Amino acid sequence: MSLYSAMTIKISAYRINRPLQLLLVASLGFSLSGCGMFFGDEGVFRNRESDYLKADNIPPLVLPAGKHSEAMGELYPIPPITATDFGYDPDSIDTEVPRPMPLSANLEQENVKIQRVGGESWILLNAAPGEVWPRIRNFLNVNNLPVSRADISRGIIETSWLQFKTDLATYDRYRLQIDQGVQPETTEIHIIHMSVPASEKPAAEMNWPRKSVNAEREKWMLDELAATLASETAEGGTSLLAQAIGGSVKANLTMLRGEPAMLIKLDRTRAFATLAYAAKKDGFTTFEADADAALYYVHYKDPEDSKPGFFKRLFRIGLNPKPPTTPYSLAQIKANMLTGDEFEAAPRSERKKEKVLPKAPGYLIVITGDNNDFVVRVRDPYGKRLPTGEARHLVTLLRKNLI
Repeated sequence: MSLYSAMTIKISAYRINRPLQLLLVASLGFSLSGCGMFFGDEGVFRNRESDYLKADNIPPLVLPAGKHSEAMGELYPIPPITATDFGYDPDSIDTEVPRPMPLSANLEQENVKIQRVGGESWILLNAAPGEVWPRIRNFLNVNNLPVSRADISRGIIETSWLQFKTDLATYDRYRLQIDQGVQPETTEIHIIHMSVPASEKPAAEMNWPRKSVNAEREKWMLDELAATLASETAEGGTSLLAQAIGGSVKANLTMLRGEPAMLIKLDRTRAFATLAYAAKKDGFTTFEADADAALYYVHYKDPEDSKPGFFKRLFRIGLNPKPPTTPYSLAQIKANMLTGDEFEAAPRSERKKEKVLPKAPGYLIVITGDNNDFVVRVRDPYGKRLPTGEARHLVTLLRKNLI
């Protein structure tokens, strides 16, 4: 082949490949611009996850003048919520916005259980009262327990007088009180039993006793109802009318004079018992407790910080840490802490400057108030206020573990 022929072939090859190169460049440019056309802010398949921020409020429906609106109402009303409802004061110097309230740790446990505090027993369900009401009505119907009264606004169901086949000497009836639990989306069922001798004709209306006349028959009803609720599937629907059962929540965070606190609407026995339980969970350790003085002397350490690292686990170091201790008794702490008006107007905690009982560890859980209206605050061992964020964190942990 001559030199001229070789040059001709190379030139021809170059002329054939150049259009292909131009086509590839044009295709690449189109594909890059196509990404914006299909997936950009103005594209066909744009990201719509923030579109809700652009939504407008729809004004409520307004009836013409002279028309009655009693029959109209929201099926799922949203209650008014303020910053103080979750322990935050927007006017304080603390600019840290708290996280949403955590769900109860108890929600991860069994769905139905019987709780007992002192001489009182009740059924606890991890379901809202609106879901539980129709299930209880179904239980009574299936077991041929006639209902003489049902007050859904108060969460009360009363059975008619009946007789047990194994005991015809008495007439018996039950009162079931459906109430909101301490934790969100939980329900409590309290049962009272009443009986009269069969020789006496029971009246339709009789005052209910404070406690059951026969504890064994109350226990029977509790066990039967709890077993049924635990074994059935919650497919009975939800009663919209039963949404308001129980009124306001029994435990809630608030701000009291600029300090995070918890309000508890329980009787004294149960309030102190549930706080004693919470003061041993999620990193809390109770040094001493004095129910008469409404004080719990506790230690707290984040459970995540207590976990040994890789090398400690490898060499099995710190797998069984010793429980925390304190050099001071609760009696010493109580004798030195602020009380009365000084406690209410206490300054911020400065532990390093304390000369009496220096370097006292831990915290005080202080309970004040009256029956069914208690206030719980967490202070340092001298009764002085903690930084807002620290106090809110500790009170929130206690709130999460109430039962």
